[in-house]
This record gives sequence, C-alpha cells and structure tokens, in this order.
Amino acid sequence: MAQVQTISHFKVSVWCNTYNQAFYIKDTMDGFCMQQTSFPFVCLIMDDASTDGEPEVIKQYLNDHFNTEWTKETDDYHLTLARHQENKNCYFAVYLLKYNHYSIKKPRLKYYRELTDEIDYVALCEGDDYWTDAHKLQKQADALDANPQATLVYTNFQAIDGEGNPISRPFIKDYPGRSHSGDNLPTLLRYGNYIMVLTSMYRYKVWESESYANCPVKLDFTLTMSAALMGNFIWLPEQTACYRSLESGMVRSNLQKGLRWIQDIYRYYAGLVMNGQCKPLSLGQRIHLTTLILMRALKKKDHQLKKDVLRACPLSYLLLPVAFVKLKVEKMKS
Repeated sequence: MAQVQTISHFKVSVWCNTYNQAFYIKDTMDGFCMQQTSFPFVCLIMDDASTDGEPEVIKQYLNDHFNTEWTKETDDYHLTLARHQENKNCYFAVYLLKYNHYSIKKPRLKYYRELTDEIDYVALCEGDDYWTDAHKLQKQADALDANPQATLVYTNFQAIDGEGNPISRPFIKDYPGRSHSGDNLPTLLRYGNYIMVLTSMYRYKVWESESYANCPVKLDFTLTMSAALMGNFIWLPEQTACYRSLESGMVRSNLQKGLRWIQDIYRYYAGLVMNGQCKPLSLGQRIHLTTLILMRALKKKDHQLKKDVLRACPLSYLLLPVAFVKLKVEKMKS
C-alpha cells in the first residue's frame, strides 16, 4: 500500500454523504464524472455502512471507470483514492465506513478534513441527487474566483420523484423567486432556508468558521447561514442539478424532529446577528434584520425567539408593532 498523503492540490472538493441509496448513487457519480474543469477536483463519497448493497455498487463503479492510486484502512473505514480513466481532472476518494456512524451520533466531518487540507471550495451533493450541467463546478469556481467577497454560489434546479419524473413540491415552489445575488442574509432571516445544497459551492473557510463550529445542529441550513453571516452570495439562474424528493429523506422522515432542528438553527444565528457576531452592518441594516427576526417569531409563534430578541435589545420592543403590521400586510397580499 502506498503511503497516504494529505491532498492539497485540488481546487474543489465535492462531499457526498450517502446511506442505502443503491438505486440512485450511480446517477450521482455520473454527475461528478461528467464535470469538465480546468482544475483537478476530488469527490469524497462516504457510505455510512449501507445495508442495501450500495457499497458494492460504488466499488463496481470504481473498478469500471477509475484507476486506484492508493488505499488506506483504519478501525473506522476503508478509503480508496482513484483517478478517472478518461476525465483526468476527476478523482474519487471513497470512504466505506465499517459501522453506521449516524446511529451512534459519531461525527464524520473529521474524515473529510483529514484528507482535504488546502482546498479553496466545497460543493455538496447527497447520494440520491445528481448534477445535470457538465460545467457546474467550473462556472461556480470561476464566479467565486471573480468575487472575493462572496462566500457561496448557488443555482436553480429541477425537483424529481423517485422514478426521475419532474415534479412540483409546495415547500420549494417559491425558492427561485427568493433567490438573488448579493446579501442573502435578510431573505434567509425572513423565510428560512431556500437554497438547495446540491446546487451550492462554498468557500472552505465557511466550514472553518466559529459560527459553523459552535452551532449545536449541523444541517444544510447551518452551513448556508454561516456563509450568509460572512459575505454575499452569487445566484446563477440556470438549472444545474436534480433534487430527488423522497419520503425517506432524513428531515422528511423525521418531520417533527427536523422542524425542531431548523428552529434551533434559526434561533442560534438570529442570536449571532443580534449580538453583532457577523459581517459589518449599518444601523439601518440592524433595524431591518431585527424586524425580520421578529416577523419570523410572530409568524411561527416562536415565543422563545421573541424573548431572546427582546432580551438582547430592549429597544426591539419599539419594532414589535412594525413587525406585526408588515406581517399582516404580507398575509393580505398572499
């Protein structure tokens, strides 16, 4: 076995968590391999000890399309780094975990960080979603290269069902209308998350930020909010990916728990904004964001969030009537 070295020459790292998605993972891997870039990129695929035959599907895909460069084995996982036989800029780093980490709440992020030391950007795509634009990574890396103040670039997408048929879902129908370039923090604080992680590319420094590290719940929304606290976003309106809407998805299969997680994440980041632990804001921006947070608290009947805001800034009592009126006007318009 060759000596394992930290990967430091990749511009982009793609992170893919997957579990029991044997029927879909090939589409995901095809979307990775089709990417045409001017730089090397590595796709870190982490199978969390699937029981539906997915590890065998991944291993067969590697055998058919990749040349192995080295392997590594620990008590926790078996890792294979391989290079695509035709697309020389495409590498796969496949982690086959030896036991299910999610069930015992054991973090997996550290495995990714052990391997990717000095990358610029991270793109995410779970094992039941896939990319459809062969230039997705190139377009997004170019956009971030050209805009140093931006922390995230995201795109439009198509929702599909388990059979791959286009569908429309109520909870995502308004996402494109809310999407825009520039400061997305106000929109996120008003509506919650509307940015699909499979379409996004982040600066790696977002993962290393204190706001992300200290958040008690780690979901897509956590990462997006940390990026919004740190800088602006870039919106590319073209469709680059397909989001597979499945009843077995983590949040949808644990709906009540998922809603609590999202609520906890929102409260955490609202607290950071109220305490000024974010990018520089003018007085006008602070007033606007505080009003949006209060509107969210009123709409969701989140009494704890309302108390937190009023405790952090007693002057927020003056904004309560404003938030109430704005919320009422929005309801009348809808």
